[in-house]
Amino acid sequence: MTVPQDLDAVAGLRPGDHVWRSFAGDTDLAAAVVPFLDEGRRRDEQLLLVGRSRPALLAAVSGLPHRDALLAAGRLVLQTTGDCCPPGGGRAAPELVQRHRGATQAALDGGRTGVRVAVDVTELLRRGRSGRRLLHAYEQLADELVGAVPLTALCLYDASVGPEALGPVAVLHPVQHLGDRPPLAHLSGRGGVLSLHGEVDLTEAAYVATALVDVAGEVPGGVVVDLSGLAFLDVAGARALHGAARELAGRGIALRLVGAHRSVRRCLDLFGLDPSGSEQT
Repeated sequence: MTVPQDLDAVAGLRPGDHVWRSFAGDTDLAAAVVPFLDEGRRRDEQLLLVGRSRPALLAAVSGLPHRDALLAAGRLVLQTTGDCCPPGGGRAAPELVQRHRGATQAALDGGRTGVRVAVDVTELLRRGRSGRRLLHAYEQLADELVGAVPLTALCLYDASVGPEALGPVAVLHPVQHLGDRPPLAHLSGRGGVLSLHGEVDLTEAAYVATALVDVAGEVPGGVVVDLSGLAFLDVAGARALHGAARELAGRGIALRLVGAHRSVRRCLDLFGLDPSGSEQT
């Protein structure tokens, strides 16, 4: 995908979809979770809901048809964020994603058509930098996983934590919904090769830089960022990329930008960023 899309509704999502949605309060959370999981019920998928506490999760699915029967049969599983990602260590992002892979295979072996998971991981954002870095790495790996197995993922975040915390996570998703803010940028890929799509202007610059540092900061040596899908970059965006490059360099990680279009390259030149391999058109 080259341009991030807005999430109009949770209905109609299919395996391979990895979407991001903020919510404002318990009622809004339930309004997202119930139709999402109910569609999975009708598609004979295994259902998983992760959130802050079991009482909160039960309340969120109080309107789900056949909720109690689904729970009793194990078709619907509730897990707390603390159980999945305990504070003070917990499981690394690759292990968490591997558990999703295993759960999907177990569901298929049990005759289900796939897995549908809704995850409220706002708690990780509230843990500060360590939680955010784990979350960013997890989101990148999860994005790859949903393209390989019959998994449909809805990532949920409480809007009360504020846009400064939410923005860097939103840009890691190809489909986003953050209130009235239109989705502009999407950072995809993992390991040493990333791609930046859409537009990076003043409204997205800091979010993209934070996400880039968190994701690239886990890769030893160097990272290549393909800018061929970046349609627009302003001075604020170029300044943010420059700042990200300097921070990564301080950690011994080289950031190389490639594939930039001419208009993007002009802004990069202002900050001495060399878009090696850029298009000459």
